[in-house]
Parts: sequence; C-alpha cells; structure tokens
Amino acid sequence: MSTAQQSLFKPLIISLLAALAMMAVWFTLSAGADDALCWFALVAASDIALLERWLRSRDQRSPAWIAPALTLLCCIASLWLITALNVSYATGFGLHESAGGMGSGLFRALLAMRLQPLDWLLLAASPLLALVLANAGISDRRQSP
Repeated sequence: MSTAQQSLFKPLIISLLAALAMMAVWFTLSAGADDALCWFALVAASDIALLERWLRSRDQRSPAWIAPALTLLCCIASLWLITALNVSYATGFGLHESAGGMGSGLFRALLAMRLQPLDWLLLAASPLLALVLANAGISDRRQSP
C-alpha cells in the first residue's frame, strides 16, 4: 500500500470505528434518558478526533476533513436512530422498520419539534471541535497519548 493510501486508510478506519462506538453509546444513553442528549455530540467529536490524532504514526499527517466528516456522520446517524426509536414507540413498529421507513422529511420535522436552539448549536459545534482537536498543534514532533 502506498504512503498516500496509508495516510488516508488508517485514520479513516480509526475514525470510523470511533464514530460507530460513539453512536452506540449515544443511542444507549438517549434511549435510557428518553432525550436526544445533543451535548453528547461534543463528547463524540472529542473521542473521534483525539483517537485519530493519538494513533497517528510519528511522521504521518492525515487529511483534515476526516474527523469532522465522521463526527457529522456520527451525529446524523445517532439522531436518526434516536428519532426512529421514538417513532417505534409511537407506532408500535420495531426499530428496524421505523429506521428504514422514516424518510428525511419526517426526520427533519421530528428534529425541528424536539430540538431546542442550544441543541442545534451543540450539533453545529461538534465538527468544528473535531477539526480543532484532530489538527491542533500539527508538527513533526510526536503527539503524546
């Protein structure tokens, strides 16, 4: 594998695994609290960005877009599952049917009804936090774990 491919592949896989883990935790906490818990977007952004940053090789630089993009996908997927769980409670369908049958229009409408301005602000800030944390202090020196 070439160096260019490796500098993209490893950070992308690390960030993807971190995003999946954060989705699972976020969904579980939200289901227990019966709330969207949008503050968790900042926790997810921190986890995704710092794991990707700390697991880099000494001389490796990863693309700056990886952590923010996966943070954004984590937020959207988590909110989709949380909203689908609420739809399944309301309709009696299973989570799988609700997640698969819910369209983007219903998703946006339910989020608009449920989320407050602070929630939207936290969600918008999470990719920015991931960008800063993943790329802060980039230099040729080793980042300490």
